[in-house]
Amino acid sequence: MQTTAVPSWLRPAARFGISGATSAIAALGSVVRGKVLAIWLGPTGVGIWGQIYSGQTWLGTLTTGGLSLPMSHAIAVARGAGDAPAVRRAVWTAGIAVGLAILVVCGAGLALAPAISTALLGTPEHAVLVRLSMLGVAGFAAQVTLQGLWAGFADVRAPLTYALVGNAVAISTVLLLVPRFGVAGAVLGMACMFPTAIAGMLWIHRRRYREAFVPAPSPKFDRRVFTRLLHVAAASVGMALFDQGVLLATRSHYVRLHGTAATGLLQVALGLAVQMGGLFYAYLGGYAFGRISGLTDIVAIRDYTRRQWRAVTSLAALLAAFVVLAGRPLLHLLYSAQFDSARGPLAWMLLGEFCKVGGQVLATGALTVGGVRLWLPIGLGYTSAVGLGYLLATHLGAGPYSLPYAYAAAGFVGLVIPVVTMSRRGVTLAPRDLALVTLEIAALAALALRFGH
Repeated sequence: MQTTAVPSWLRPAARFGISGATSAIAALGSVVRGKVLAIWLGPTGVGIWGQIYSGQTWLGTLTTGGLSLPMSHAIAVARGAGDAPAVRRAVWTAGIAVGLAILVVCGAGLALAPAISTALLGTPEHAVLVRLSMLGVAGFAAQVTLQGLWAGFADVRAPLTYALVGNAVAISTVLLLVPRFGVAGAVLGMACMFPTAIAGMLWIHRRRYREAFVPAPSPKFDRRVFTRLLHVAAASVGMALFDQGVLLATRSHYVRLHGTAATGLLQVALGLAVQMGGLFYAYLGGYAFGRISGLTDIVAIRDYTRRQWRAVTSLAALLAAFVVLAGRPLLHLLYSAQFDSARGPLAWMLLGEFCKVGGQVLATGALTVGGVRLWLPIGLGYTSAVGLGYLLATHLGAGPYSLPYAYAAAGFVGLVIPVVTMSRRGVTLAPRDLALVTLEIAALAALALRFGH
């Protein structure tokens, strides 16, 4: 779909529609895969797979070195200035750095698989699964780096192509491998998604992105460019690793306290909540960030943020409420009757995810407005609240609800921090915007209290 053929007043909606379609395809693929895993593996198998996949994601994030965000920002700025060579220098430098990191991290993962299995699941017997997941680590790192490319181009079509190809391959391989190989088939099937989706996206959109790769710059790896990227990348990867590390650590502790079956229910609830949020993160990170990076006037950034806020939070609240109200039949349909009791944790996690979406709308312009010093504390505050909230809830005897409660509380903290910090820089919300989000939080909290037990 060519958004340039759409009237100017409809273009934001068209772009959001494409981003929404991308997230919908990803969610549909996840639902189909989840149904297969639920039927063939049950809660215990899903719990094991979920921990392996979380470890894969954490290692993949480590491998990217946080270069995706500064690369997208550098590309957006260079394209705004009409500097095509600068675009190529950023792409080649980041690509070479991530490629070398893939070799190091995956090599270490293969060698240390028993230790990683013990850290994730309390036993070394799943080392084979860890080794299989290294293919996914490499693909995930490459995919995240490419996200920086299409975000820098403010392109919503490339992610759509990636989602179509990747989910088609993932569903096919999971359907083929899981019935025969169990959890190992699930790990391998998901790992195959990344390289095939990358190849498909680059081939289909080769003309649009040709200028980002050829002619190759000289030198291909530019130390000065890398140094500039690294300033933001270090903060980016540190925050991402801290974020995923806290969730991984809390879940590893959770599985020891409550078992793999309870962790499987938690994985399902978390997966649905993240899918709801992903609908909006795809638009914010893939398009809105590129747009706002090109704005220099605070008033323009404030007005743009307010427009995003009203549309995104309203849609997010409606979607979260629908999922909670339809929770039990939805879980039964998407997974199986064994997962119906995940509705309670899901209600609290959706409350947290809604608040997190609102925080991300405000934080989209943080790097442009205040640089790393403004952007970093916003992310660290949310993640710290997850860890501290889990410890407190566990201490108070929340049992299996300790992590869902922590996720809800952290979402609220993750909303309040950007409201305060961004307003100090001139990016404020209108009184009606604050009133709207207060009513939305109250409504979702009431639903969580009603169904979240």
